[in-house]
Amino acid sequence: MRPSVLSISAERVLAPIRNAVLAHAGYGVIPVSTVDAALRILRIRHVCAIVIANSVPVLERRRVCSEGHNKRIPSVVLDPYDQRDEDESELHVNPLDGPEAFLDALASLMQRDHRHA
Repeated sequence: MRPSVLSISAERVLAPIRNAVLAHAGYGVIPVSTVDAALRILRIRHVCAIVIANSVPVLERRRVCSEGHNKRIPSVVLDPYDQRDEDESELHVNPLDGPEAFLDALASLMQRDHRHA
């Protein structure tokens, strides 16, 4: 069974590319364009990780990360400005580092999360 990733982004160009990269890497991608839609998904479905685009405003990002933390779901925030919180379930990745760095970070976060479960 493929691990499912909730991908949150309102970007019309980058989001489909990012989701295609995730799918090509073997993840089942659940794309949403709003935080409210993401929170609805988190209530009804199990996901292995959350990917949050830098287009999501900081306060909205915190809402999703908090919900993910409560459900023990790790989050990867694509953040070129490195605006991190102290939450260890949240990993910030600079999207300018490329898809390999993003996929490596996601895989390592998911492995670390499964070891702690």
